[in-house]
Amino acid sequence: MPSTLAATQTERGSSFASSAMILRALVDGVVIVDLSGDVCQVNPAAAVLLGVDEEALLHRRVEDLLGGAPLKQEDGEVDVAGRALRFQKQSLTSDDDPGRVVGSMIILSDTSARRAAKRQQYEFISRALHDVRVPLQAMSGSAEGLLRGWFGPLNDEQREFVSIIKENADHQGDLFGKLFDVYALAANHIQLHSERLQVDGVIHEVAHEFAARFDARTIHLALDMADDLPPALADRQRLRQIVVALFENAYKYTFPGGTVEVRARRRDGELCVEIQDSGVGIRAADQPHVFTPFFRGDSPLREGRYGGLSLAITRMLVALHGGRIWFESVEGQGSTFYVTLPLADEPAGE
Repeated sequence: MPSTLAATQTERGSSFASSAMILRALVDGVVIVDLSGDVCQVNPAAAVLLGVDEEALLHRRVEDLLGGAPLKQEDGEVDVAGRALRFQKQSLTSDDDPGRVVGSMIILSDTSARRAAKRQQYEFISRALHDVRVPLQAMSGSAEGLLRGWFGPLNDEQREFVSIIKENADHQGDLFGKLFDVYALAANHIQLHSERLQVDGVIHEVAHEFAARFDARTIHLALDMADDLPPALADRQRLRQIVVALFENAYKYTFPGGTVEVRARRRDGELCVEIQDSGVGIRAADQPHVFTPFFRGDSPLREGRYGGLSLAITRMLVALHGGRIWFESVEGQGSTFYVTLPLADEPAGE
């Protein structure tokens, strides 16, 4: 029996040594953490990436090394020692009981070069789009001046052609702006500047901006904001972009004489905004594709077919806030879009 036990211990020792050698040979950094969150093993690559001596890493809290909060996720990025590090966390289970978790393994890789390349690409595209939009804005402004008679009167045929020029210049400028948003969101280049916001205030601002358009089309706009609406945690500029897109969507696809109702409530620990219209609705076959970029579905209204980029951008912005967006729709009866946002933490004393 003793010889068998000694043999088993020798096998285990050899296995451990092999594992250690494998860890040392890996290009990616590896940090082994026990259930209490203490570092119990690292490889040289991890020490280099973290900018700390290998021995000094042992028995330290992993939160002290990698920023803490992001490690609640299974993967993500952190900035450590002047580097952008990608981490992936995997659970480690016991050899004797595969169902029992005994710790975790964090795999680190340096993404600084990739991030720099993406930043360079982002700046190039940003400059290119700017160079395209500037002449479009000049065309639109010049056409506006002609229509206002700043350069003399126009006959009906001239006015029609100038109107076409302005309409297309505005449309292309808007399209390039949306293309840039899609690219920037997909490349994780848009950063939120979140603050405690009263969402009903933003909704009232946007409603005021749309009032004349709704009136001209005899669409009744109703706002129903809860009296005790708590503040949300959101970026004001991007929240306005979300609300404007949903107002625009409801306006485009509601018949003259119809109704658009906007509601805001606290629901299930989140702030929920609902925008309901009595418009054309969305065909059942088209509904799975509504948030797909450039998807086009048939619409009986003169605005053309529903779809494009606005709803795709809206979904990405809502997700960036940590919220959700979905809709309910019946063809010929209208649609209701729902957006949830996280609530702002109540400050001490409130």
